Amino acid sequence: MKVKMLFVVLVIFTLSCRQKENQAPDAKFALTETLSKGKELAEVTIQTVESELLLNGKISFNEDKVARVFPLAGGFVRELNVELGDHVKKGEVMAIIRSPEIAGFAREGSAALSQVHVAEKNAQVAEELYKSGNISEVELINAQKDLENAKGELERIQAVLDMYGAGSGAVYPIKSPVSGIVVQKNIALNMELRTEDISPAFIVGDLDDVWVLANIYESDITKVKEGYDADITTISYPDKVFHGKIDKIFSLMDAESKVVKARVTLKNANFELKPEMFAHVKVRYTEPVKKLTIPSAALIFDKSRYFVMVYIADDNIETREVQVYKDNGNLAYIESGLKEGEKVMTKYQLLVYDALND
Repeated sequence: MKVKMLFVVLVIFTLSCRQKENQAPDAKFALTETLSKGKELAEVTIQTVESELLLNGKISFNEDKVARVFPLAGGFVRELNVELGDHVKKGEVMAIIRSPEIAGFAREGSAALSQVHVAEKNAQVAEELYKSGNISEVELINAQKDLENAKGELERIQAVLDMYGAGSGAVYPIKSPVSGIVVQKNIALNMELRTEDISPAFIVGDLDDVWVLANIYESDITKVKEGYDADITTISYPDKVFHGKIDKIFSLMDAESKVVKARVTLKNANFELKPEMFAHVKVRYTEPVKKLTIPSAALIFDKSRYFVMVYIADDNIETREVQVYKDNGNLAYIESGLKEGEKVMTKYQLLVYDALND
């Protein structure tokens, strides 16, 4: 029985050895000729970290080039010459107002002019009487003073009428103080205007350049500084990027929203950007640290971890897990897992990863 059992074990051992001899050895992975020619590599370098911060904001007027036009006197709108969105030139008449107040000044002006004529005649007569010795010098001086007072009153009334741009009638024009676009109109034909109203009759804005006001939240205040580059996109033009720089950070924080405003001034060719448009603001800035750097395209995300394919030779490619410090979409900054000077694959790396890690 023991001899029989020993014979069976020897037979099994012999068959097992023959099977192993007949099996081919494990094939070693290597890039095909096509993959080898088409592969792209990037060297691991050490660079200063370039970061990005995404902010929300809106397009606003350049407040230095906006005029809010108020009626100078109460009255009724007799003529309306412009509509919302019209382009106006500096000094252009936008509306004509019939005003009882202006009519009162006009009457005062006529009375003051008549008073000047009377005072001139009285002064002329007084001078002749003084020369003939019929009145005293004091009486002559009094007549001359009356003329000066009458002329002073006429000049005052005339200055008031000139300020309103009024003539001798009861109307005055509302003129645009700047060239630009009528972006707000709060009056209508035959509407009554009152000087105590707080709303401007018109708002005229020069839209050759506009402001982008971005919201900086409290946690990001120290990250944003004047002079940083900013890229702006809008819902209206999602594929167009407007480039500018932060030229001012306002000191006060909004009590309700808890944000500080950052301003970017943009040239507005063709008036594409309009006030109150929503804007996305991407701020680029440099962090005071250096990290190992590779193209973002080299990263492979799998099983909640990041990997890269470290290239040594066509038949020697290593799968390496890395810790990512930051990825800005173009460059990935690596905390650990790589060494300076190593090379990583940026093309066909997914194919190689799948082949080596199935």
